[in-house]
Amino acid sequence: MCGRMLCLREQAELWNYSKKGICKMAKCAHCGKTTTFGHNRSFSMRATNRTFKPNLQKVTVYEGDRKVKKVLCAKCIRTMTKTKA
Repeated sequence: MCGRMLCLREQAELWNYSKKGICKMAKCAHCGKTTTFGHNRSFSMRATNRTFKPNLQKVTVYEGDRKVKKVLCAKCIRTMTKTKA
């Protein structure tokens, strides 16, 4: 590696991009809500592609007696606080 350019395969091995599961999709850990796809509709009813993204937030949750960080959607966070109170 001393002074030479790395090829893409060597870079992937260096940063672990080639391993399966490194780049995870945005997904709620409780209900599994993910990005969905649909159309924008203009006044002339022309359809253009768009995405609907869930309101995901990183939250610290107690599981038993341990603190665990999870990615949850806002609806699941609300539901969890309602059931605890």
